[in-house]
Amino acid sequence: MLKQIYCDKFLQKEITFHKGLNAVVGDDIASNSIGKSTMLMIIDFIFGGEDYIKKNHDTIDQLGHHEFRFIFEFDKIKYYFIRTTNEYKFVSICNEKFDIQETVKIEEFTSFLQDKYLCQLEDLSFRNIVGRYSRVYGKENLNEKNQYNILKKKLQKVR
Repeated sequence: MLKQIYCDKFLQKEITFHKGLNAVVGDDIASNSIGKSTMLMIIDFIFGGEDYIKKNHDTIDQLGHHEFRFIFEFDKIKYYFIRTTNEYKFVSICNEKFDIQETVKIEEFTSFLQDKYLCQLEDLSFRNIVGRYSRVYGKENLNEKNQYNILKKKLQKVR
């Protein structure tokens, strides 16, 4: 499970996740544009997605390139990683001090997550599995029927 995300661009530099439900909520006066959707896009980025880069490019324009340090824990073993916005097709595997030990392609990283989350489904990648359960404004996947519409269009082209 994802345990922690650190970024020096956050107001609260470190976000810690707990077992069970974790919620991203707004302030007491229900303000808009305070970063709820951006935080969800960052979590998606941590899980191997690219929409934070491709659809939130204004964030990088304003903040510059930055990195996320994050920790996953599986079977009481912690795994440390870094993913940057400028080299987003790669993830660095680190030690507990976040010293980089090895850098791998994002596909290798998501295969690792798929294995650790025990979600080996025939012909489905980790991103394909995760993407079905994430609804975030700006990802253009708010319509739960959208996946079926895309498949329907592809089938019509084949005929």
